[in-house]
Amino acid sequence: MKRTYLRRTAIIAAVGILLLVSAVLPANANNLQQQLNDARQSREQLNRELTAQQGKVAQFTPQVEALRDSVDVLNNAIKQEQAKLTQEQNNLKALEEEQARLEERRQRHIEHLGEFVRNSHEDGISTYLEILFDATSLADFIDRADKVQLIAGVYKQLQEDIAAVNETLDEQKTVVLQKQEEIRAVLAEKEQSQRSLQQTLARQEEILSQLTRDERAAVSAVAAARTNISRLEEAILHEQREAAYAARQRIDPGSDPGGGTAGTVIISGGAQAILDSAAQHLGTPYVWGGTTPSGFDCSGFVQYVFRANGVSLSRTSQQQFRNGVSVNKSDLRAGDLVFFTTYGPGATHVGIYVSNNTMIHSGSRGIVYTDITNEYYAPRYLGARRVLSQ
Repeated sequence: MKRTYLRRTAIIAAVGILLLVSAVLPANANNLQQQLNDARQSREQLNRELTAQQGKVAQFTPQVEALRDSVDVLNNAIKQEQAKLTQEQNNLKALEEEQARLEERRQRHIEHLGEFVRNSHEDGISTYLEILFDATSLADFIDRADKVQLIAGVYKQLQEDIAAVNETLDEQKTVVLQKQEEIRAVLAEKEQSQRSLQQTLARQEEILSQLTRDERAAVSAVAAARTNISRLEEAILHEQREAAYAARQRIDPGSDPGGGTAGTVIISGGAQAILDSAAQHLGTPYVWGGTTPSGFDCSGFVQYVFRANGVSLSRTSQQQFRNGVSVNKSDLRAGDLVFFTTYGPGATHVGIYVSNNTMIHSGSRGIVYTDITNEYYAPRYLGARRVLSQ
């Protein structure tokens, strides 16, 4: 009989909690749920857009790679033709140098012949006949004739050799010059092809770059949507837990003793001591109604940290909102308590302000740092209380 009564009492209590939760949650919970549904739909749309962008990138990438390969091939071909042109230019230079050497050799022989004539006939005789007629005897005539014939023969042979070599050199120069023109024509054609290909490649790379920028933007948008969904899911879970705890407190008021300082106090180490103590519990899981390092709810965490530093606070966030003194949001400083209206009216969530719009608190993911200006907490900000004196 007693067991039946206890079981019935437990069922009635549970039903009471559910009724109270449903009475407290509707406005905010429905709003969050609608936001969550909208966020999920937005994420699906962003995923489709991302897939489309990735498809475009995948389509253009092979084209761009093929164009780059073609440009590389043309560059190599141009380098080879330029090397050939340089070689032919070197050949032409060598031929011109050889012609210059032969001409120099011919000039030396001419100078030697003139010097011989001048040395032998200082009186100005300048023709071969005059040299012969100037002979003093038949033997001298024959000797002179032999020398003239020798010199003339050597000079004639030299002239013939030079003429033959010059003819050969001229023929080779003609071939070299023709090759140079052919190579220059090939170079001009390939360079024109390269320029056209480079222009096409530049356009394709710009398209691909834009596509990859759009893809990165789409990836970022999807990631942001996922983060938003995660936050909304956490917010819903957090509000459900907070509401359930608040409902239990309403059924059993004796479990929330209240108390706490009504003004500000000075502690050793000041606000930094509070923040250091709070940071030691980072990662501690959220536990419904938790007040110990094995698990905290939001107000249980705040109460525990301040108690560890000799400051007495009330148990619930509603009661803690009456501790200390009120402080404007623009005057927030480290160690202040920041309050939010989440699952119901009044102060239903609390955290410890750190700096730069950041608080440390017990959320659905446990003890974490959170930006109080994010899309969830900013519109739910209620106020702040200062417990610690300067």
